[in-house]
Amino acid sequence: MSDSEHRQLSKRSRASEMAQGKMVSTDDVRIKRRRTSPTDDGAQKDDSLRPRMVGRTAAVAPDAVTVPEDIPEPSEREPKETARDAWFLSGIAAGRFSNSDPLFTSDDEYLFLGLKTAVHIYSVTSSRLFRVLKLKSTDNVIEYKLSPQNSDHLYVFSSTGSVSKWEWFSGQRLYYRDAYRPTTCIDLCSDASGNDALFSVHDRADSKKDIVFQRLSDEEPCSVPLLTTNTQITHLRVAYQGRVLVAFGGQNVLLGCQAHLSDSSPVPYTWSELTLPTSITSADIRYQTAPQRAGIPGPRDRASLGSVDLALGESGGSIMIYNDILTSLQNNIGNSKALTPRRLHWHRSCVNVVRWSKDGNYVISGGNESVMVLWQLDTGRKQFLPHLSSPICNITLSTSGTLYAVKLTDNSTTVLSARELQPFATINGLQLCPPTKSHTRSSTKRPLSVGTIAAALHPKLPDQLLLTVPASRQLTPEGHTVANACTLQTYDIRSNSHVSRQALARTNTTTLKISPDGSYIAAPDVSHLSLSKDGKWMATIDSWSPYTRDMQALYPADDHGGRSYTQNQETFLKFWRWNILSMMWDLVTRIDTPHFSGTGPARILDLASRNYAHEFATVGADGVLRIWCPSARQRSGLKTTGTEQLSETWKCRNAIDLKSYSDTYHSTRLNAAYMDYSQDGSVLAVCLNSASSADPGVTLLIDAQTCSIRYSRVGLYAGDPCALAFLGSQLLITSTRSVFIWDTVHDLVRTLGFPDAAENGQPCSPCLSAVSTETKTFAIAAQVHSKNPASKKRRRPEPHVQIYDSETLALLSETMLDSSPVALLSDKHSGDFVIIDAEAKVQRLSCLGLAPQTTYAHAPSDLFEKSGLASLFGQQDQGKSTDRHQLATASSGLNGSLQTQLANVFGDVPPYVLPPANLLFRDVVQALSC
Repeated sequence: MSDSEHRQLSKRSRASEMAQGKMVSTDDVRIKRRRTSPTDDGAQKDDSLRPRMVGRTAAVAPDAVTVPEDIPEPSEREPKETARDAWFLSGIAAGRFSNSDPLFTSDDEYLFLGLKTAVHIYSVTSSRLFRVLKLKSTDNVIEYKLSPQNSDHLYVFSSTGSVSKWEWFSGQRLYYRDAYRPTTCIDLCSDASGNDALFSVHDRADSKKDIVFQRLSDEEPCSVPLLTTNTQITHLRVAYQGRVLVAFGGQNVLLGCQAHLSDSSPVPYTWSELTLPTSITSADIRYQTAPQRAGIPGPRDRASLGSVDLALGESGGSIMIYNDILTSLQNNIGNSKALTPRRLHWHRSCVNVVRWSKDGNYVISGGNESVMVLWQLDTGRKQFLPHLSSPICNITLSTSGTLYAVKLTDNSTTVLSARELQPFATINGLQLCPPTKSHTRSSTKRPLSVGTIAAALHPKLPDQLLLTVPASRQLTPEGHTVANACTLQTYDIRSNSHVSRQALARTNTTTLKISPDGSYIAAPDVSHLSLSKDGKWMATIDSWSPYTRDMQALYPADDHGGRSYTQNQETFLKFWRWNILSMMWDLVTRIDTPHFSGTGPARILDLASRNYAHEFATVGADGVLRIWCPSARQRSGLKTTGTEQLSETWKCRNAIDLKSYSDTYHSTRLNAAYMDYSQDGSVLAVCLNSASSADPGVTLLIDAQTCSIRYSRVGLYAGDPCALAFLGSQLLITSTRSVFIWDTVHDLVRTLGFPDAAENGQPCSPCLSAVSTETKTFAIAAQVHSKNPASKKRRRPEPHVQIYDSETLALLSETMLDSSPVALLSDKHSGDFVIIDAEAKVQRLSCLGLAPQTTYAHAPSDLFEKSGLASLFGQQDQGKSTDRHQLATASSGLNGSLQTQLANVFGDVPPYVLPPANLLFRDVVQALSC
């Protein structure tokens, strides 16, 4: 750069240049600074600012764990830099457990839990994930059963009717068969000939149901229809080698039985139907073989069927016991009202699960009260296991009957001992609130971030995900979920295991969580979470407000409850410090009502952490920006020695009034505000959007050190803002209409419009965004309305994640997701994008040219379970540590450096949590070539 050009740039130094320090363009091409708004006609005609479809990759299936073979190679017309733009989904972690029952192995050593497209195998003794059986992305798991003939084989059934057989200990799939017929429920048993017999319920095109039988031992099994009915069957139970079938759904129960056994073909069943005055929510059967009597041919006598005891749970909360129901139906043919069951009633709402004990003396039930009840049938006594974390949805007994597996609605499973009812093992998944319509107040949520959660990646341990989850989960009689995110959960993505849980807000544990008027007692909601760059400090914001109807007596003139909400809202800003000894976050400072106005407490709109400094910034609806920093806490009359650590507290360092930059004086409150610090921590960018439609929005650049506003820009973006992030000297503002990239040095604005918003002329739904400084890219996750070219009708919105290059605005990758994303994060170490969806799945979008090479030295050595291939990747026994140390000391020169390089590639982790094989091979080749 010549001296004349340097003088010309120094004459027109802007506040943005002063804030960014030495970030000045050195290109030979002069860029004209732009003074007009981004909606100018000239900007729309500029072809250089339009996004180009360069290096677009094919959509990768969510279940892919390796690099797909169909990633296109960069063409000759494209620049060579596009080779690094091959993005792919590297795998799926976590996930929500399906509604199927847990399953124990025959030796009670392992537990099977089904997900949407996979089956997880956990060790009962260690509660660790042992193996994952992955299915196709189109197969949704509805049931899984161990083979009655060989307990080493596991059958997995999907909703499409496909059947896959696995050797579950080794993870090898033996065979797979497609059916492509909608299947509702399935049960498996061993028939009279010793083969695996499958009974399933299929949907028909005329809204009827078919009960079908087939033998799985046949090479080409043929389906034999047993019954076609109009009853909407939802569950199926099989007993006594398939001779007794119980199917139920709605208010009807179907019972089928055979008179005798047949090895060649199934004998027609005799069906009986039982209609109840209430809806059936759960059922279980218990079969007892009848004793053989002399002079009577047992296999061909109906009495040889034995007795079938049926336990039904209904929506009203009662349990109905039918003893020997087959005999009762025979004696009362055509008169089902004459059947009088034994009724047990304790639950206030529907009975979610009911199970017989092994000896038949007890009935175990669970419902929405978070209490497991054991009914002793002989004496009528009840035994309770109260204060579970969430309502019970499934209960399974082990083969020996000594263990219970209780699955809760908060995506956790507890294994209990049958004698003491003490927890034996606990398996926790990602405990997000299910995507149901909530019954709680929606005013405590951010209006532009509906459906999102507060989440962050640990800055020092990028595989640890920190996110806010509900402490407990309750259901209303209408089926709505009552849960607020008031608990911090730490989840390890790489090992796919739960790390810890900690309460962030006040969580009063009460026996009765319902007020006298029937409303549910809700916990505070943590809406924001941020960590410092060194991982030492964490700041959270939680808020709570009473129900509007509870405040009408205090404010009778306020019809809409607006005054009661503002004056009685509780908002707390909390600062936490990481405790290395207890491995938990310690609360250091709690600030009550950090933002307030004349009408009462003000809602906090955003929270940001400053890089390379222990500082946090908050902006509230009162139009005030506050900077918070730690300071030493003075203890009166006490002196601290040199060895003691000074206690710290947090205080407001500076407050900046932003009302003059928006119409806050007229609207009294801001509608939305977003903040972000630059990478060097010198500049804080703030975008404001008030409730007034006349205000186009304002963007501010603030000096983080002096807390002075250096530059302001009005009309920089259009629509409601959704996110704001710095990428070098460029500021990305994501709104409901488009993405605006503002070069703060040259004052150049580029616009990336959303096709969905351009076709409709209406703003699209709020989207999530994240930036990656490693790859110079940014990702956008939003709902895209796909349109069929052959039809004018638009399909339902589908979630997509798009990755763009920040320099050329070229679309590098577009991936369709199975469910809506609730958080989009960026891994600062590897450059990956981490996606969390509504089904509690965590996926990584990785770049092929910049694969993670993390050694994970901070991970504890006892975190992983011993594996057979652990010794191959450097994980040896503790007794051989001395020999390994002597070998490392003896090695020198090239061998020592090579051993260090290979250790950095593989790390001290088991093989099932390593990156894909192609990435490991590439890293090994690079290490050997050095």
